[in-house]
Amino acid sequence: MYFTARERNLLRLLISQERSHTVKELAEELGVSERTIHRDLSVMEKTLDGFGISLRKQAGVGVSLEADPTGMESLRAALTRTAETDFTPEERRTYLLCTLLETSEPVKLTVLARDLGVAPATVRQDLERVEDWLQPFDLVLLKKRGWGIQVIGGENNRRAAMRSLLADHVDEATILELLKQSLGRKAPEPSGIVMERLLGLVEGERLIQVEEAIQAEIGRLPYTLADSAYIGLVVHVALALERIEKGETLRFDPDMLQSLQQGPEQEVAKKIAARLTAASGKEVPESEIANIVLHLRGAKRGDDRGFWFEDGSGTPVEGTRELIQRIREETDAPLEQDPSLLRGLLAHLERAVYRLKENLPIHNPLLERIEADYPELFEIVGKAMAKTFPQYEIPREEIGYLVMHFGAALERRRRGRPLHALAICASGIGTSKLLASRLQTEFPEIVRVDTASWGGAQQTDLHKYDLIVSTLSVEMDEIDYIRVNPYLSEGDAARIRSYLNERRRVGTMPPERTREEVSEPRILESMKAIRKTAEIALMLVEGYSLSPLQEQSLTDVLQKACRRLEAKGVLQDAAAVAGKLEEREQLGGLGIPGTGMALFHGRSKKVEKPSFTMYDLEQPLKVEGMDGNRMEMTRLLLLLAPEKEEAAEQELLSRISALTIEAPALFQSGGEGDIRAFLAEQLNRTLHEKLDQQRSVES
Repeated sequence: MYFTARERNLLRLLISQERSHTVKELAEELGVSERTIHRDLSVMEKTLDGFGISLRKQAGVGVSLEADPTGMESLRAALTRTAETDFTPEERRTYLLCTLLETSEPVKLTVLARDLGVAPATVRQDLERVEDWLQPFDLVLLKKRGWGIQVIGGENNRRAAMRSLLADHVDEATILELLKQSLGRKAPEPSGIVMERLLGLVEGERLIQVEEAIQAEIGRLPYTLADSAYIGLVVHVALALERIEKGETLRFDPDMLQSLQQGPEQEVAKKIAARLTAASGKEVPESEIANIVLHLRGAKRGDDRGFWFEDGSGTPVEGTRELIQRIREETDAPLEQDPSLLRGLLAHLERAVYRLKENLPIHNPLLERIEADYPELFEIVGKAMAKTFPQYEIPREEIGYLVMHFGAALERRRRGRPLHALAICASGIGTSKLLASRLQTEFPEIVRVDTASWGGAQQTDLHKYDLIVSTLSVEMDEIDYIRVNPYLSEGDAARIRSYLNERRRVGTMPPERTREEVSEPRILESMKAIRKTAEIALMLVEGYSLSPLQEQSLTDVLQKACRRLEAKGVLQDAAAVAGKLEEREQLGGLGIPGTGMALFHGRSKKVEKPSFTMYDLEQPLKVEGMDGNRMEMTRLLLLLAPEKEEAAEQELLSRISALTIEAPALFQSGGEGDIRAFLAEQLNRTLHEKLDQQRSVES
């Protein structure tokens, strides 16, 4: 058990003077706001219960501790044992930023030094770095002797800085779960204290309220949100509510406010605000609703092509082509001949220009790595963007994302034709698709990744693939493959990169595939495949469910889930299928890193039809993650398919497995209706993609 520096000071103050203290007195003594004192007291109540100490709050009198002498002595001993831990310089600066951004009042230098356990001179040095960090957000650090230190700047800029600070230190894929966890005391480490301070920017209960409101309404949009954008929106709205309580609200130009009061985002934003008002009792101002509209418009998925065209907002097609031409002139590479580059840039710039126009913040966690990997290209893209879009000030984070697009295109050209890979796992419907997604993220030149079970791979011409990876040890005569972790570790990526480079060097890549001749039988075969895909997609969506399980062991959980599916006619012999799932778990971890989910999947002759279901566990179970680490499973995801392999079944079940890592927040905490709607939308999109492919074949 440990206490933060401010909590130690607060408790020592309450213990040392045997009287009640008003919240105002405590706030003045510790140099913080009254709201901060209220929050600290609320957080500490549960901890104090463990000492047999109660927190007595009397209106008009104040706050005091009530306990027998034994309990009070135990608390004094704990405070004595609690180390006055040392922070790294980076942790100190993060702590300072949290404190200064959260309050709109000046904070005394001596208070900051006392909280961090360092000399005031050290804090002064740290504040110089803090000033540099705040500068891109147009925030200024005002310092006056005898008065304190205060962040000065616009409310929108302050919120943008808060979001960026969170994003800098907490991965997007896990931020939602981390914020929702209680701020439990697990280890007396400075990093834990700093993380607690970061997560303290948003109260956990408020975050849950916000997520529930957004989750209930975003389905009304004519497009989907990328998972990172969804998480960012939740954090943004939660921060906004915190600031509204402090009387800090946004202001918009009347003309701009009017322009935002139309379109589907306005209706969704109003409904989100109404839910939040009902839950918290705090009215959400029109300016804050407009800000939600801005974030919704700037956060749509890149693969929702056409929405902005239909909406009339327009995508800068000419600007995109001009940008490509400028980079071509500097690199002397025929980039205009790369259709993947054009499509990717159009999707990205569509959102980027909107963000720039509305001055929306953007965070790029890969910026430092991109600048190190592509220093010359970074400079070229920056200058080209300034000439192509002179009306905007382009942030380095935005340039970094564009460099990734151009870097991938140049890499594809340098390495020759696009590559075709095969990912193999036990069933071909689970971890192989997760692996496929990771491969395409890490290696842009791999434009297509097929997935297969080991049995299915044996029936395939393996010589046509440039790369074969497998999560299993398999025997393949005269065919090279690389065994990898399903989550593709850095070591796996390095081995694959070395392997591809060596094959190019010695010239052993398969010849480029030629386009197959289009014929009537092939067209009919394709049409039948599309019909089959539609039938299976409908079966999966209608068969989906999310239900609770109270069993205490993995064996019992799997057997109970399989018995339920047996009762629905999905499978026969529940015990046999459950046993096979346990055997699959022994081959390698099935837990999805960074979540509380595990994806159990398999094929069996006892399974009658493909199925995807989910189960909430009353008792968390320890399982192995795909990265090899142990983790707690709180939600079981179950993918099942008949033993006889159908291409459409494999494609759709694989797509579902990929969605679990593309939208982990939804699958981790979403309700049955929300997830079913998302599945229907995504599988319908897969069906339309097949139709588009068919049209391209016929043309």
